[in-house]
Amino acid sequence: MEVFRRYFVVILLSIIIAIVWGGVLIFSKESFSTLNPNAETYTKPLSPKFDEEILDAVSERIQNGFAIQPSSFFEMTKD
Repeated sequence: MEVFRRYFVVILLSIIIAIVWGGVLIFSKESFSTLNPNAETYTKPLSPKFDEEILDAVSERIQNGFAIQPSSFFEMTKD
């Protein structure tokens, strides 16, 4: 019984902190778990097929527009 009296305040504060901590976790989960109604539009791809024509046009613009070609950086490594 003497041990209980000695540590009563510590036990009581631990229980109070645990209850407050649990309440904060439950409250924060409920208040911050809403999903954006537009989330599906952000995750849906713009086009369901892969457009190679646009990729070729971008590659051609890179080759015509840059003074130093990006592929030359890959050739700089010594083997």
